[in-house]
Amino acid sequence: MKALGISYKNAPLSVREQFSFDAQKRGAIRSALGSAVVICTCNRTELYFTGADTGEAAALFTEMPDAGNITEYLRVYEDAGALRHLFRVTCGIDSMILGEDEILRQVKEAYAEASDAGSTDFELNTAFQAAITCAKRIKTETSLSKTPVSAATIAANEAARLGGNVNVLMIGASGKIGSSTLKNLLPRPNVHITQTARAHSAGTVQYDGVRTVPYDRRYDFADGADCIISATSSPHFTLTKERLGAVLHTNKPRLLIDLAVPPDIERTVAGIDGVRLIGIDDLGELARRNNELKMSAAEQAELIISEELDELQKKLAFHEFLPHLDKARESAERLTFGELLYKLRDGLDSTQFAAVLDVMRGLE
Repeated sequence: MKALGISYKNAPLSVREQFSFDAQKRGAIRSALGSAVVICTCNRTELYFTGADTGEAAALFTEMPDAGNITEYLRVYEDAGALRHLFRVTCGIDSMILGEDEILRQVKEAYAEASDAGSTDFELNTAFQAAITCAKRIKTETSLSKTPVSAATIAANEAARLGGNVNVLMIGASGKIGSSTLKNLLPRPNVHITQTARAHSAGTVQYDGVRTVPYDRRYDFADGADCIISATSSPHFTLTKERLGAVLHTNKPRLLIDLAVPPDIERTVAGIDGVRLIGIDDLGELARRNNELKMSAAEQAELIISEELDELQKKLAFHEFLPHLDKARESAERLTFGELLYKLRDGLDSTQFAAVLDVMRGLE
């Protein structure tokens, strides 16, 4: 298996937002590569594939309009390195917010999408299933995700931290990260929520105590909000400086949180008096204090990943050997046990040969 892509670690938001692939584009990539899974989140876009050449996969990035010199941001992983990277991503070890839960759901959905489309082979199926199982084990056996530190949770914490009664205007509550943020806000007694809903959207959930207003009237409710959170998949700004500045009449501090990629909120709104804007990359800074508390749990998680990877690699190696099993059995049956042992000694390094002998001792 091979993997390549960009992430928050090596590509700024201005680059990542160009690769926020929709379902049609993800399907086209899988078709071009044959066997492939495309993971596309706010913080990364990555391809996991077998069979195709790395150059072919990289070309799917470089052919994008306005991609520029995207190759400087691409990271490539092969074989054992690709497997380990998949495990670390799925388990939240490679996330901006260490140990976040959302990435496991996103990986599962990306894998299910590819599997349903018939775009996965034995190696991809086995690798992704093992990575998902490993993530669940880490969640159970370590404290890595015991304290929620997802982008949605941090956004809700920042809103509640404003103090007093906080009026929150939630734009895009029907999306994945938007609904997670809304659910994090609901239990907080000092937070009063207004959510927007598009007329044609069937995904908006009605919650007790949450007021729902038409999306087209979002600016009408902006002045009364202490915090505005936007998390849509819109290709256009949901809030612009010109329109927002025209409706904010009350002189008070306001927090705007943009959880979308591409961004929902025009960056220049930060120039409006009293407005503080937090973007998706800014959440990484807010998460660092949480990450420090999780480092020991992360070390334990890395050990579990190594254990699970070892099992996976043995399974993949055995599957690759299966077509040769009958011929190998016939050859082995023509040898005495001593001859077979000497062949193993000559073909293995000292560590591998010692491991074989240990297994044989266990047969006594």
